[in-house]
Amino acid sequence: MKVTILGCGAAGGVPMISRGWGNCDPNNPKNRRLRTSLLLQNENLTLLFDTGPDLREQLLSAQVRSLDAILYTHEHADHTHGIDDLREVNRAMQKGIPVYANATTLACLKERFGYAFQPINVEKEPFFHPWLEPNLIKPGEAFYVKSLKIMPFMQDHEWTTSLGFRIKNFAYSTDVVHLYESALSVLEGIDTWVVGCLSDRDHPSHASIERVLEWVDIIKPRRTILTHMAPRLDYDSLRNSLPEGIEPGYDGMEIAVE
Repeated sequence: MKVTILGCGAAGGVPMISRGWGNCDPNNPKNRRLRTSLLLQNENLTLLFDTGPDLREQLLSAQVRSLDAILYTHEHADHTHGIDDLREVNRAMQKGIPVYANATTLACLKERFGYAFQPINVEKEPFFHPWLEPNLIKPGEAFYVKSLKIMPFMQDHEWTTSLGFRIKNFAYSTDVVHLYESALSVLEGIDTWVVGCLSDRDHPSHASIERVLEWVDIIKPRRTILTHMAPRLDYDSLRNSLPEGIEPGYDGMEIAVE
Protein backbone atom coordinates (compact mmCIF):
# COMPACT_ATOMS: atom_id res chain seq x y z
CA MET A 1 0.00 0.00 0.00
CA LYS A 2 1.01 3.60 -0.49
CA VAL A 3 0.13 6.52 1.76
CA THR A 4 0.36 10.08 0.46
CA ILE A 5 0.23 13.06 2.80
CA LEU A 6 -1.96 15.49 0.86
CA GLY A 7 -1.60 18.16 3.53
CA CYS A 8 0.11 18.33 6.92
CA GLY A 9 -0.83 21.82 8.09
CA ALA A 10 -3.05 22.81 10.99
CA ALA A 11 -6.36 24.65 10.60
CA GLY A 12 -4.74 27.81 9.22
CA GLY A 13 -2.17 26.07 7.03
CA VAL A 14 1.39 27.34 6.64
CA PRO A 15 1.89 30.20 6.06
CA MET A 16 -1.07 31.50 8.05
CA ILE A 17 -2.86 34.65 6.96
CA SER A 18 -2.51 36.09 10.46
CA ARG A 19 0.87 34.79 11.62
CA GLY A 20 2.72 34.12 8.39
CA TRP A 21 5.50 31.54 8.46
CA GLY A 22 6.17 31.63 12.21
CA ASN A 23 9.35 29.64 12.87
CA CYS A 24 9.20 27.97 9.45
CA ASP A 25 11.81 28.82 6.83
CA PRO A 26 9.84 30.14 3.83
CA ASN A 27 12.65 29.06 1.49
CA ASN A 28 12.04 25.38 2.27
CA PRO A 29 9.09 24.09 0.20
CA LYS A 30 8.48 21.38 2.82
CA ASN A 31 7.29 24.12 5.16
CA ARG A 32 4.40 25.15 2.89
CA ARG A 33 1.51 23.13 4.29
CA LEU A 34 -2.04 22.68 3.09
CA ARG A 35 -4.72 21.58 5.54
CA THR A 36 -4.36 18.04 6.84
CA SER A 37 -5.55 15.19 4.63
CA LEU A 38 -4.25 11.80 3.61
CA LEU A 39 -4.63 9.31 0.76
CA LEU A 40 -4.20 5.53 0.97
CA GLN A 41 -3.94 3.44 -2.18
CA ASN A 42 -3.30 -0.13 -3.22
CA GLU A 43 -3.58 -1.80 -6.61
CA ASN A 44 -7.40 -1.66 -6.67
CA LEU A 45 -8.50 0.88 -4.07
CA THR A 46 -8.17 4.59 -3.22
CA LEU A 47 -9.22 5.94 0.18
CA LEU A 48 -9.34 9.62 1.13
CA PHE A 49 -9.17 10.73 4.76
CA ASP A 50 -11.09 14.00 5.27
CA THR A 51 -12.08 16.72 2.82
CA GLY A 52 -10.43 19.93 3.98
CA PRO A 53 -10.61 23.37 2.32
CA ASP A 54 -7.60 22.64 0.08
CA LEU A 55 -9.11 19.49 -1.43
CA ARG A 56 -9.18 20.56 -5.08
CA GLU A 57 -5.49 21.43 -5.11
CA GLN A 58 -4.62 18.25 -3.22
CA LEU A 59 -6.49 15.91 -5.56
CA LEU A 60 -5.03 17.59 -8.63
CA SER A 61 -1.51 17.25 -7.21
CA ALA A 62 -2.09 13.56 -6.47
CA GLN A 63 -3.77 13.03 -9.88
CA VAL A 64 -6.85 11.51 -8.24
CA ARG A 65 -10.04 11.30 -10.31
CA SER A 66 -11.74 8.41 -8.54
CA LEU A 67 -12.34 7.49 -4.89
CA ASP A 68 -13.58 4.22 -3.44
CA ALA A 69 -14.42 5.80 -0.09
CA ILE A 70 -13.90 8.81 2.15
CA LEU A 71 -13.15 8.30 5.85
CA TYR A 72 -13.83 11.21 8.18
CA THR A 73 -11.87 11.70 11.37
CA HIS A 74 -14.27 14.32 12.77
CA GLU A 75 -16.54 17.22 11.92
CA HIS A 76 -14.28 20.29 12.21
CA ALA A 77 -14.22 22.70 9.28
CA ASP A 78 -10.55 22.20 8.41
CA HIS A 79 -11.36 18.52 7.81
CA THR A 80 -14.73 18.82 6.06
CA HIS A 81 -15.29 22.14 4.29
CA GLY A 82 -13.76 21.16 0.97
CA ILE A 83 -16.67 18.80 0.45
CA ASP A 84 -18.01 20.68 -2.59
CA ASP A 85 -14.84 19.82 -4.52
CA LEU A 86 -16.04 16.21 -4.53
CA ARG A 87 -18.56 17.16 -7.20
CA GLU A 88 -15.77 17.00 -9.77
CA VAL A 89 -14.82 13.52 -8.56
CA ASN A 90 -18.46 12.46 -8.87
CA ARG A 91 -18.52 13.90 -12.37
CA ALA A 92 -15.42 11.94 -13.34
CA MET A 93 -16.77 8.72 -11.78
CA GLN A 94 -20.41 9.23 -12.80
CA LYS A 95 -21.60 7.83 -9.48
CA GLY A 96 -21.79 8.52 -5.75
CA ILE A 97 -18.94 8.16 -3.27
CA PRO A 98 -19.35 6.18 -0.02
CA VAL A 99 -18.39 8.15 3.09
CA TYR A 100 -17.71 6.61 6.50
CA ALA A 101 -18.01 8.58 9.73
CA ASN A 102 -19.30 8.36 13.27
CA ALA A 103 -22.78 9.56 14.23
CA THR A 104 -21.70 13.05 15.29
CA THR A 105 -19.76 13.73 12.11
CA LEU A 106 -22.49 12.35 9.84
CA ALA A 107 -25.09 14.51 11.57
CA CYS A 108 -22.93 17.62 11.18
CA LEU A 109 -22.23 16.90 7.53
CA LYS A 110 -25.92 16.40 6.78
CA GLU A 111 -26.81 19.60 8.63
CA ARG A 112 -24.20 21.71 6.82
CA PHE A 113 -24.19 19.99 3.43
CA GLY A 114 -27.54 18.21 3.19
CA TYR A 115 -27.62 18.67 -0.58
CA ALA A 116 -24.50 16.50 -0.92
CA PHE A 117 -26.46 13.47 0.30
CA GLN A 118 -29.20 13.76 -2.33
CA PRO A 119 -28.81 11.05 -5.02
CA ILE A 120 -28.36 12.16 -8.61
CA ASN A 121 -29.87 10.48 -11.65
CA VAL A 122 -26.78 10.54 -13.85
CA GLU A 123 -28.83 9.88 -17.00
CA LYS A 124 -31.06 12.91 -16.48
CA GLU A 125 -29.27 15.36 -14.17
CA PRO A 126 -25.94 17.19 -14.32
CA PHE A 127 -23.69 17.19 -11.28
CA PHE A 128 -24.76 20.46 -9.66
CA HIS A 129 -23.68 19.17 -6.23
CA PRO A 130 -21.63 16.32 -4.74
CA TRP A 131 -23.25 12.90 -4.30
CA LEU A 132 -22.21 11.16 -1.11
CA GLU A 133 -23.48 7.87 0.30
CA PRO A 134 -23.39 7.87 4.14
CA ASN A 135 -22.18 4.90 6.19
CA LEU A 136 -22.20 4.92 9.99
CA ILE A 137 -19.14 3.50 11.73
CA LYS A 138 -18.43 3.01 15.43
CA PRO A 139 -15.15 2.93 17.36
CA GLY A 140 -13.93 -0.59 17.96
CA GLU A 141 -16.10 -2.09 15.21
CA ALA A 142 -14.15 -3.03 12.10
CA PHE A 143 -15.58 -2.38 8.65
CA TYR A 144 -14.49 -3.16 5.12
CA VAL A 145 -14.01 -1.14 1.97
CA LYS A 146 -13.89 -3.78 -0.72
CA SER A 147 -11.67 -6.42 0.95
CA LEU A 148 -9.65 -3.99 3.06
CA LYS A 149 -10.31 -4.23 6.80
CA ILE A 150 -10.35 -0.92 8.69
CA MET A 151 -10.51 -0.54 12.47
CA PRO A 152 -11.66 2.85 13.79
CA PHE A 153 -10.81 3.90 17.33
CA MET A 154 -11.93 6.84 19.45
CA GLN A 155 -9.56 9.67 20.34
CA ASP A 156 -9.90 12.60 22.74
CA HIS A 157 -9.92 15.95 20.89
CA GLU A 158 -10.93 17.91 24.05
CA TRP A 159 -14.18 19.57 22.92
CA THR A 160 -15.15 16.62 20.76
CA THR A 161 -13.83 13.19 19.86
CA SER A 162 -12.12 12.15 16.66
CA LEU A 163 -11.57 8.81 14.98
CA GLY A 164 -8.21 7.24 14.35
CA PHE A 165 -7.90 4.36 11.90
CA ARG A 166 -5.77 1.24 11.76
CA ILE A 167 -5.35 -0.52 8.41
CA LYS A 168 -3.11 -3.56 8.57
CA ASN A 169 0.13 -2.32 10.16
CA PHE A 170 -0.51 1.34 9.40
CA ALA A 171 -2.40 3.80 11.60
CA TYR A 172 -3.57 7.39 11.25
CA SER A 173 -4.25 9.60 14.28
CA THR A 174 -4.81 13.29 13.73
CA ASP A 175 -6.49 15.89 15.95
CA VAL A 176 -5.91 14.08 19.22
CA VAL A 177 -4.70 15.26 22.62
CA HIS A 178 -5.21 12.09 24.68
CA LEU A 179 -5.28 8.43 23.64
CA TYR A 180 -7.70 6.19 25.49
CA GLU A 181 -6.61 2.72 26.58
CA SER A 182 -8.88 1.31 23.87
CA ALA A 183 -6.94 3.31 21.26
CA LEU A 184 -3.58 2.20 22.61
CA SER A 185 -4.79 -1.39 22.38
CA VAL A 186 -5.71 -0.97 18.69
CA LEU A 187 -2.37 0.71 17.99
CA GLU A 188 -0.33 -2.08 19.56
CA GLY A 189 2.04 -3.66 17.03
CA ILE A 190 1.73 -1.07 14.26
CA ASP A 191 4.70 -0.46 11.98
CA THR A 192 3.98 3.04 10.62
CA TRP A 193 2.04 5.80 12.36
CA VAL A 194 1.02 9.19 10.98
CA VAL A 195 0.07 11.27 14.02
CA GLY A 196 -1.01 14.85 14.63
CA CYS A 197 1.49 17.11 16.40
CA LEU A 198 0.46 20.75 16.49
CA SER A 199 3.29 22.45 18.32
CA ASP A 200 6.22 22.30 20.69
CA ARG A 201 3.89 23.73 23.34
CA ASP A 202 0.97 22.19 25.19
CA HIS A 203 -2.45 22.78 23.63
CA PRO A 204 -5.90 21.90 25.01
CA SER A 205 -7.02 19.85 22.00
CA HIS A 206 -3.88 18.81 20.09
CA ALA A 207 -0.80 16.80 20.99
CA SER A 208 2.57 18.48 21.44
CA ILE A 209 5.94 17.01 20.52
CA GLU A 210 6.42 15.89 24.12
CA ARG A 211 3.06 14.10 24.13
CA VAL A 212 3.80 12.32 20.84
CA LEU A 213 7.17 11.15 22.17
CA GLU A 214 5.41 9.69 25.21
CA TRP A 215 3.01 7.80 22.95
CA VAL A 216 5.81 6.52 20.73
CA ASP A 217 7.58 5.18 23.81
CA ILE A 218 4.44 3.19 24.64
CA ILE A 219 3.35 2.07 21.15
CA LYS A 220 6.84 1.61 19.66
CA PRO A 221 6.08 1.94 15.94
CA ARG A 222 9.07 1.50 13.65
CA ARG A 223 8.33 4.79 11.92
CA THR A 224 6.35 7.82 13.11
CA ILE A 225 5.48 10.76 10.85
CA LEU A 226 4.11 14.02 12.21
CA THR A 227 1.19 15.87 10.61
CA HIS A 228 -1.23 18.73 11.42
CA MET A 229 1.69 21.04 12.23
CA ALA A 230 1.44 24.75 13.04
CA PRO A 231 3.97 27.39 11.89
CA ARG A 232 5.96 26.98 15.12
CA LEU A 233 7.35 23.70 13.75
CA ASP A 234 10.04 24.15 11.10
CA TYR A 235 10.74 21.08 8.96
CA ASP A 236 14.55 21.06 9.15
CA SER A 237 14.63 21.93 12.84
CA LEU A 238 12.32 19.01 13.59
CA ARG A 239 14.21 16.68 11.29
CA ASN A 240 17.46 17.44 13.10
CA SER A 241 16.11 17.27 16.64
CA LEU A 242 13.66 14.36 16.70
CA PRO A 243 14.81 10.89 17.77
CA GLU A 244 15.51 8.20 15.19
CA GLY A 245 12.32 6.78 13.75
CA ILE A 246 10.33 10.01 14.14
CA GLU A 247 10.16 12.65 11.41
CA PRO A 248 7.98 15.53 10.22
CA GLY A 249 5.76 14.95 7.24
CA TYR A 250 5.43 17.27 4.26
CA ASP A 251 2.84 17.82 1.56
CA GLY A 252 3.20 15.22 -1.18
CA MET A 253 5.21 12.81 0.98
CA GLU A 254 4.73 9.19 -0.12
CA ILE A 255 5.10 6.34 2.36
CA ALA A 256 5.17 2.61 1.58
CA VAL A 257 3.18 0.72 4.21
CA GLU A 258 2.24 -2.89 4.79
